[in-house]
Amino acid sequence: MRRDWNLISARTLGMLALADACERCFWIRQKIGEPPSPFPGIFSSIDSYSKKVVLAFMEWHQRVPDWFQQFGLNGQPLKSPHFMWFKVPVLNGELVLRGVPDEILLTPNDTLTIVDYKTARFKENDSLRPLYEVQLNVYARIAETLQIAKPGYPFPRPVEALGLLYYDPITEVDCPEKVHSGGFLMEFRACWSPVERQDAWVDELVERAWSILSRSEPPPTRPNCPTCEAYQLIASALRGT
Repeated sequence: MRRDWNLISARTLGMLALADACERCFWIRQKIGEPPSPFPGIFSSIDSYSKKVVLAFMEWHQRVPDWFQQFGLNGQPLKSPHFMWFKVPVLNGELVLRGVPDEILLTPNDTLTIVDYKTARFKENDSLRPLYEVQLNVYARIAETLQIAKPGYPFPRPVEALGLLYYDPITEVDCPEKVHSGGFLMEFRACWSPVERQDAWVDELVERAWSILSRSEPPPTRPNCPTCEAYQLIASALRGT
């Protein structure tokens, strides 16, 4: 059993907002943990690369990229906070929310804009949209309530805007110059999608998370949950050995 099960990442809390959320899977993930994935995290690597590219541009030019300005995103980029201290207790300390935004801008009017990058094509009906929205709202909650003195981090600070910056891969090949001696280049098209502030929603999900995690045994499975079925098959196989 995990000792730090009361530490909930912004992404994990967001999973409860999905239409197919399974409370049993949530309990197992937090109380026991997930097995490591055997597959390479290529999209995580691309997400990390996009962040490094933007950071390198900002450090070199001392300004945000042009596409930021086209979307009305202006300000001084802050160094990414560490998840070990970018966190806030909720429910009188019963649970702790934490996470790390991809980008935090200190705007000219002394507020914050929090951005998360997504390497994907923007879709209005994205089934994961609720998860992303909860993530960003949790980041805002932390940034506005965090009481910590660290050089270069102006927390707590009001959050002015939240949003997703999609980096849509450009897969059309319009010229051969994308290939060079060491490999080939892949370009991306930026798309900005604002996210609404929903503090009451975060509070509701926190209450629901506690109602699940405060149980000594996992709750019943959601009907037809494929993950629960996989867990059951593993448990049955282990009991048979």
